[in-house]
Amino acid sequence: MSVRLIFLFIAIFSGLFIYISYLNPVDIKFQYFKGNYLETSLSIVLISAFFVGALITFLIYLVKDIGRGFKERKDKKEREQLWERFYLATDALFKGNLSKAEKQIRAYLKKRPDDPKAYLKLAEIYQKGGRPEEAIETLRKAKDLKMDQLEILFREAQIYKETQDYPGAINAFNEIIALNPANLEAMRELRNISIDEKEWDRALELQSKIIKISPEEEIDQEKKLQHGLRYEHARLIVEEGEKEKAVKELREIIKEDHSFSPPQVLLGELLSQNGEIKEAIKVWQKGFERTDEIIFLNKLENLYLSQEDPRGIIHIYLEAIKKNPHNIVIPFFYARLCLRLEMIDEALEKLREMETNLSEHPSYHYLLAVVYSHRADYEQAAEEYRKGLDLEGGVYVPYRCTSCQRAVKEWLPFCPQCGQWGTYAVCTEEALKVPLSPPSSQLMAWDF
Repeated sequence: MSVRLIFLFIAIFSGLFIYISYLNPVDIKFQYFKGNYLETSLSIVLISAFFVGALITFLIYLVKDIGRGFKERKDKKEREQLWERFYLATDALFKGNLSKAEKQIRAYLKKRPDDPKAYLKLAEIYQKGGRPEEAIETLRKAKDLKMDQLEILFREAQIYKETQDYPGAINAFNEIIALNPANLEAMRELRNISIDEKEWDRALELQSKIIKISPEEEIDQEKKLQHGLRYEHARLIVEEGEKEKAVKELREIIKEDHSFSPPQVLLGELLSQNGEIKEAIKVWQKGFERTDEIIFLNKLENLYLSQEDPRGIIHIYLEAIKKNPHNIVIPFFYARLCLRLEMIDEALEKLREMETNLSEHPSYHYLLAVVYSHRADYEQAAEEYRKGLDLEGGVYVPYRCTSCQRAVKEWLPFCPQCGQWGTYAVCTEEALKVPLSPPSSQLMAWDF
């Protein structure tokens, strides 16, 4: 449009100039054919020639504009048709019609063989169709285009992970990091593979890098995971026979995070195995004071009984009950201890005190049944067993992951369901009121 306005202005100017020149003529003879002359002004001839040239230029650009318009409409129509094919492929993939999706995306690629997103879509189709080798080959073609490399590599790594080809996945993630050294997602994926493969040294190395580049709000969580990796590394050192080195590592972890229970549990076990009973007791007592986790009382109970010192553990339980009057779990474990020590009346007394809070849980009634059996009151024992069986839909399981709520019979340092360390704890009073529904084989939560 601007070009046309310029030519219009030139035309107006030329016309004005011709008019002025007409008023001030310099006559010449202008021969336009052999023997044919036209007497006119020189200025008019010059401006007229310029004007004709401008008009011809205008007509040429006009023709080009018209041609360009037709081409743009044609290209737009082709783009719309291609987009429709891409949309139909995506829609078919979403609906699970993989053959239609493949057909549409292949037709798209015939027109646009340089579009990496189309290769990504085709690779996704192959991936969902259980054709990983074809998916990888398609992604290699996309990589040759030298565009969208990160997205292509992530898709490649995902396929390798699904097929449990960890070396392939590792190579893909390493390529991503080579392109983008601060790529957190790739580093975390590599770390997770190292965790799955139990390569704790490599996992720790990656975790240190992850912490350095993580957002501030995520650093605490990443450090918590680092403590879990260091704990596993210490366990590995123990298996390799370097217990002293492991003890040192565990003490450093505890120093950094007093609330992290797994290293404190393991440290006490190593000390007791080494004959350092007083040190083990000290570690577990501190662990309970810091975390209020029952696993430390369980460990202390077994240690004191193995040393034939029931008075020591009874004292610890009574002190714990005194300091934690609202924790109904500690008296329950104390009642179990009394039963182990044949202190039947004491066990029965404690259980009766907890009837209001635990009467809806089978394990409570099973423990009562055992107590009555020891008192030779078999009729009451049978009644308690029946109550426990009637309540089997609300099984009381002592340990539950505070992150994913997975319930287990024995304490674990690591939750295999959510992949976190130090999350298992004995159910609190509130948690006891939440019914669980594990298989009937778990009804007897503890060996009494």
